[in-house]
Amino acid sequence: MNNTNYYIKHIEYFFRKCRRFITSDLTFHTTRLNKITGTHSDLRNPLTLSEKICHRLVFDHNSLYTLLADKLAVREYVQQRTNRVKTVPLIGVYNRVDDIDINALPDQFVLKCNHDSGSSVICTDRNKFNFSKASKKLKLSLKKNMYYTTREWQYKNIKPVILCENYIDIFSGKDKSTTPEILRIHCFHGIACFIEADFTDDSGNEFINTYDRSWTLQPFQMEHPNTPEPVPEPELFYNAITGAQELAKEIDYCRVDLMLKGKEIYFSEITLSPRRTLYMILCKCLSQ
Repeated sequence: MNNTNYYIKHIEYFFRKCRRFITSDLTFHTTRLNKITGTHSDLRNPLTLSEKICHRLVFDHNSLYTLLADKLAVREYVQQRTNRVKTVPLIGVYNRVDDIDINALPDQFVLKCNHDSGSSVICTDRNKFNFSKASKKLKLSLKKNMYYTTREWQYKNIKPVILCENYIDIFSGKDKSTTPEILRIHCFHGIACFIEADFTDDSGNEFINTYDRSWTLQPFQMEHPNTPEPVPEPELFYNAITGAQELAKEIDYCRVDLMLKGKEIYFSEITLSPRRTLYMILCKCLSQ
């Protein structure tokens, strides 16, 4: 990111923040949902799952949701509620980018902010790592409050810090085309119903398969096509489902993202209002 783009993004964020004083959260989410569905959405009296998710964003300001969205605070939540899922080992927590001593970090690591989405920086070889570029990205992320961009209330009151975690290589010694990068488990009232499994082949082609809790492939596609060939059920699939349900027990709807590595299941995040969800396809089937 060069200096020009850095300042342009600052200006864009400033105007998004000002927009809050002109457009209410209710209007913002209603307008956005109307454009996506092509129908009139009623967030005050929600019927579809998409409406109910937006209703929760506007009207249900539960402090638990802020904890779940905070990538630092949620670690303790995970550790207290399940022994099936591990949190990725934490190397350090930093208030500023300048506090990071790159020479003190291991050869492989991940840097990310706790209060947003998309700020992660992955280092697989410290000797080749462009720390200057990563620093600009993290500094910009620290100055942003995701709420003002997406109006997702759970992000509004998180104190931003930078986390450094171990890098988990889930593909070591495995076939990428049949090894899920991540399992995105959609839970309703603590019950896992549908699972997105993300795959990338050796050529960089991306695939998303959607399964039910019995690893039966569902007859629809998400943003990317299904894998060309059937994928066997992962060895830890049942444990992942059980662990996700333990984490989702107190939540009416959420998506629990988990990574499978050998005999271990690692926590990625709990998402309350995912942009890529099944609700646009199944909103009337699952909202009752």
